[in-house]
Amino acid sequence: MDNVKVVTISSAIRGMGYSSVWIYGSIYMTKFLGLSTFFAALVFMGGGIISSFAQYGGGRIGDKIGHKTVFVVFLMGAFILSMVIALYRGVTNSPFLFPLSFGGIMVLNALQSPSSNALISRSSKVQLKGFSIMRVGNNLGWGFGPAIGGLLLSLYGFPGVFYFFTLTAFLSFFIALLVSRVDAVAETKPIKFNTSNLALMVISVSALLIFMVQAQETISLSLYSFGIFSGQYYEIGIVYMLNGLLVVLTQPLFYKISKKFGEYPSLVVGGLIYTIGFASYGLDSTIFQMLLSTAVFTMGENLSFPNGYSIVASISRKERIGTNIGLYNAFCSAGRAVGPLLGGIFLPIVSSHILFWIYVAFPGFIATAILTFFYRTIKSYRERFRLANV
Repeated sequence: MDNVKVVTISSAIRGMGYSSVWIYGSIYMTKFLGLSTFFAALVFMGGGIISSFAQYGGGRIGDKIGHKTVFVVFLMGAFILSMVIALYRGVTNSPFLFPLSFGGIMVLNALQSPSSNALISRSSKVQLKGFSIMRVGNNLGWGFGPAIGGLLLSLYGFPGVFYFFTLTAFLSFFIALLVSRVDAVAETKPIKFNTSNLALMVISVSALLIFMVQAQETISLSLYSFGIFSGQYYEIGIVYMLNGLLVVLTQPLFYKISKKFGEYPSLVVGGLIYTIGFASYGLDSTIFQMLLSTAVFTMGENLSFPNGYSIVASISRKERIGTNIGLYNAFCSAGRAVGPLLGGIFLPIVSSHILFWIYVAFPGFIATAILTFFYRTIKSYRERFRLANV
């Protein structure tokens, strides 16, 4: 089995368990541990900030010692920590230890992520196709994970979710052992955290802003749905499941669209549609309306997200693919870190749902403007690196 399939299957299973904890984590901390919405947002923000540096560090380590090694080792770490969460009630019942462990899972996931993406990039003849396949796998996990989590919550409570997370973490680690090793590419000169690659910085900053919008899944959408559905976990799971299933069913179509119209235009238009989809939650008050908004932002997600990784790989030297993806992921993690704080602060105090969702989605509109302004710059960088890597 080739690396694209192995990494995709491992990531899909990991995402299934991780998403079940991720999506309902804010509800657990606020409704069961008695923490404030603001504190729960700080947990996501703190874990996200550390994860942003971990993304970069994980990419650097993968470039030096091999991406398979990094991929396997940190998935094993996530499995061990998931067992601690599932088996020790002193951790899950503690307002201090549970948030700390939750943040630890975020960091371990961040450390392996650049290597999993680098394995996809270096094992694919067509990078966009490889990233599209991985995105389908990820969204299978992130689609079914919240739905399974909601069902387990209804039947067994949060302990059922924690045990499910442990099982999927083990399976993900075990499958990762089947990855074929891709030799590390020696760096020709020392690499620092900063970079003179303007195209990489533009793409990364825009990703930070888009992922501030994406991060509303953690606090804003979970607690907003919890209020609308009167605590029916399975209905919350249905909203998230639709996103994952639509990605799986329509990603091949959007891959063809991206190939026809170009990766960069698809990135820009997709980001705009994604942002509009989230903003439209402000008009929703029923599950059917929320499913429509979810369908809209999923179309933007399919069009935008795989192209971001493909463009980063296309403007990177071969020996810097892992490092640059790590840097890109660091900005994504920073967006995920700051985003929950936007929702966590204003969700309890803003009475207008429309104004609230426009507010938390606004960074996405800024990202679209930045990408549009730097179109020619990105185009010239891609041509330059294409010739350099021939």
